[in-house]
Amino acid sequence: MKRKNIISLSVAFAFLSLSITGILLYIKQKAHAVEITHTVFGLIFVGFAIFHILNNWSSITGYSKTRTSEKTPSKFKKEFIIAFLVFGVVLAGTASEVLEPVAEAGKFLAPKRPPRAEKLSYEEVKTHQDSKGTDLRILVEMNKETELPVIAIWVENADHKFVENLYVPAKEAKMPESEEEAKEGHFELSDFNPVSLPTWQAKANVKSSLSEKETPHENFVVHSKTTAKSTFYVMMEVKSKNKNEVYEAKVDEINGGVSKLKSTGNSLIKSGLVEIL
Repeated sequence: MKRKNIISLSVAFAFLSLSITGILLYIKQKAHAVEITHTVFGLIFVGFAIFHILNNWSSITGYSKTRTSEKTPSKFKKEFIIAFLVFGVVLAGTASEVLEPVAEAGKFLAPKRPPRAEKLSYEEVKTHQDSKGTDLRILVEMNKETELPVIAIWVENADHKFVENLYVPAKEAKMPESEEEAKEGHFELSDFNPVSLPTWQAKANVKSSLSEKETPHENFVVHSKTTAKSTFYVMMEVKSKNKNEVYEAKVDEINGGVSKLKSTGNSLIKSGLVEIL
């Protein structure tokens, strides 16, 4: 029994296993068993490949260099130079992620899976808890592109006359100059300026804040109460960067239910709901 034959056959079987699992991973079949199999046979392939190279070192050097006589210095063959250049170009392309489209092309062959249900979390804000009136719950789901929003929520009667505020922030958050601080969630805070929300500023008779902090940066829910009766409107103005949008929901106290906050732009808020409790 020859050791060289065993090594060569082992390398061949390891290569076959790596090829099969590699194709499965390429088309995004990333089952844990496939990843384990690919990793284990990859280690086996490396081990036997080392033995194979050692046993065939003289042949490999023969493929790489040419030597006419002992006095003449050996030169690298064209085949070695071509193979080395191809290896270098591919290595540089993968390390710099230039070849990422090639590596990710297999996802088009992968079977389509139903999207996972997105789990939403909402920061809770409570206002007017000691007041009398109709209990309201206002859910606000931000668009991913909305950055450090400034929001005020208020109530208007059936004639669109201001009744009361439901939510007004105390602070405004701004992006810091340092990208590292922004990634870590460290923002510059300043006192809320009513000028930031011109529609609300023009409507509101009272401009005092109803929260100790800035507007939540992501999804949030406001628990509040209103003294408005019968049919009224819940209004919301949103500012993000240099864009403002006004949303409104018509609420019927008698019939109750859920009303949707709507806007002509509808780009800063993904979803807004007003519910009578």
